[in-house]
Amino acid sequence: MTPNETMVVPLPRSTTQVFNNLPDKEKHPGLTLDKYATSWDVMGKTDGLSERVQRPMVEQIVKLSKKPPEGINYPDLFARWCRTLGKHSFTATTSGPMTLHLARASALENAGICLHRIYGFTYLPGTGLKGLARSFAEIVWLPAQSDPKKAWQQIEQVFGWAPGSDQLGGGVKPWKPAQAEEHGPNDSAHVGQIIFHDAWPEAWPELVVDILNNHHSNYYSKGEPPGDWEAPIPVNFLSVKPGTKFRFAVAPRRDDTDPRLLELAMVFLKGGLSQLGSGAKTASGYGDFLIDDKFTPIVSKARPTYSTTLELVTPAFLAGADQTDPSSCELRPATLRGQLRWWWRTMHAGFVTIEQLQQLEASVWGDTNRGGPVRVIVRPIGKIVAYSFDRNTIIRREGLPKPPNNKTTQGLTYHSYGMDEKKGGMIVRRHYLDAGCKWEVIISARGPQADLLLEQAKSALQLLCRYGGVGSKSRKGFGSFADLPDFNLAKIKDHADNFREAMGIKRANFSPALAQSPCLEIMLPELSIPVGGKNYWLALDQLAASAQAFAQKYKHDLTKKALGLPRNVRPPITGKFKAGRHVTDRHSSPALYHFAKDANGNLVMRKVAFPAAELPTLKDSSDFLKELRNHIQKDLPLRFQQNVAGKSASSPPPQTSAAKPSNQGTLANGQRVKAKVIADPKGKGRPFAEIEGLQGNILQLPAGVTLEIGQEVELIINTVNYQNRQIMFRWPS
Repeated sequence: MTPNETMVVPLPRSTTQVFNNLPDKEKHPGLTLDKYATSWDVMGKTDGLSERVQRPMVEQIVKLSKKPPEGINYPDLFARWCRTLGKHSFTATTSGPMTLHLARASALENAGICLHRIYGFTYLPGTGLKGLARSFAEIVWLPAQSDPKKAWQQIEQVFGWAPGSDQLGGGVKPWKPAQAEEHGPNDSAHVGQIIFHDAWPEAWPELVVDILNNHHSNYYSKGEPPGDWEAPIPVNFLSVKPGTKFRFAVAPRRDDTDPRLLELAMVFLKGGLSQLGSGAKTASGYGDFLIDDKFTPIVSKARPTYSTTLELVTPAFLAGADQTDPSSCELRPATLRGQLRWWWRTMHAGFVTIEQLQQLEASVWGDTNRGGPVRVIVRPIGKIVAYSFDRNTIIRREGLPKPPNNKTTQGLTYHSYGMDEKKGGMIVRRHYLDAGCKWEVIISARGPQADLLLEQAKSALQLLCRYGGVGSKSRKGFGSFADLPDFNLAKIKDHADNFREAMGIKRANFSPALAQSPCLEIMLPELSIPVGGKNYWLALDQLAASAQAFAQKYKHDLTKKALGLPRNVRPPITGKFKAGRHVTDRHSSPALYHFAKDANGNLVMRKVAFPAAELPTLKDSSDFLKELRNHIQKDLPLRFQQNVAGKSASSPPPQTSAAKPSNQGTLANGQRVKAKVIADPKGKGRPFAEIEGLQGNILQLPAGVTLEIGQEVELIINTVNYQNRQIMFRWPS
């Protein structure tokens, strides 16, 4: 039996057989998720549950949620529901992903979502919206009012009160005005005068498989250093796609309700949606809404906010849970937040113990016991288009210089390894966002030290935009952001000192013994080299060629493993290398390359490096990285001057639209159709295609024919069975 065949639904076999025999159109996604999750291994194995249980189940729910159940006309249902709401309603659109009720009772861990009990679509319960609106009213709106006592009375008129509803942690809520009436345990409750309705999507909402990657599990669970040697642990869950529109509504409880309370309730709800976020993972930017009508955010000293624009200088390989899906190639707020955490740690490593670093990190970004007080929101500016990474086309189009010999790899290929690779006779290509893509980033902080917390997040963002990048291959120069104004490394270090002191950690000198993960204090000085041109593909190619030339000097020498692992060293072997005790088979490169723009828009290459105590020692790593720095400093300017200087930026590839089925009716055997090539669902590398939600393999594929994931091809339907959701294609002869 394969690992997946040992997984069963933990219910009587007779019950599961009845459920399994039902066609998908008769399966309720909520019931499937809560009661019929294939979550028990009959062999008693508990390893790999994320891949063997979580991922398959959320994929099944996504499949069941693609369209309304048979017989339900959702537009009519939504219109009927709207007629019951009254006139006090508005629409808002998700700017990023949204998820809610992750921790609801289920056989899966943190994979729940709020689905309508009857119809199975995602909605926002009115109870949660009422709580969100009250949080905004008390935390954001109240501090901005000139008469706190009157403002609190208005809040209680809108939401009501209960015995002890103004209590928090054994005392009265600290933000409640001292003059306001206190509700003790013996007081009677009072219902609020405003009703908060459930929020329904204006069209049937599309669920997607979302992902969260823990890159430092041993750091969080075992207290080990947060080094760059751990493999990420993916956790899959369900979320609603960005751009989903919901309708929200409030109503008076009585006919004589003061209309001003309705207006206040609308302000509270709109403010909560746009400034706090709805659902789970709001600190990571989930649940952020854009209000469709005019709404002026309320500025509160209790929640200081910083906003700026991020612009890509070089292409970024971004992806969510499905790396072959172009729609998942986007800058996710969780991705940006993860990068900020990494750069934030570099500010404090070497000054504190691992335990202290964890405590400081939790105070800024949160942990499993408390939510993070710093929230990061990412909103795209303009249309963001994802392109398939066709390396050979780019090499030809940009006229990239050929390698000097057949033992040298093309530079772009060297640094973008794995972004388009052959699997089972098919080319699986990643997607990228081109230079020039922009996002608005909004960072807010809350709590008694909100200003200090916000400064920490801003410093991390400054470092990311100066030295780092986002997405795969970001250490190779891909995914670089344009500089943010007023960067000052000395000030960033001062902010770190002040923060540690404010958190009760006495000022201490830097200790190399504590520098077990990347830290600014031992970062090699910034190397800046003008490119002299604007063509980022050429610049990336020549940077990689220079880095490869250095590695070739150590072709058979184990010493070059100090550049990161895994790294292939072929016989005859020379030199010695023994990685540190935490490293097994991987360690990210300690050298980081970044591209920025000068005042004229020409590219500038920056390089920094973080000597790694595990590659193999701090001194050995530092010495080798200094040697690399000297090589790049001498070699790269010559390459830029010869091949890149003066050459204009590349134009983006032509935009391609997603493949659409040529037929919208019933599919039939022998019918010629256009279908989209997909990856083999079982990972065996067989050619597969999809049409109208049906997936099947392609028969009679001629030898030598190479298919690409996402490609639209003309096929003939060999067999189709709607009842069993089965289809097979054959190649046209």
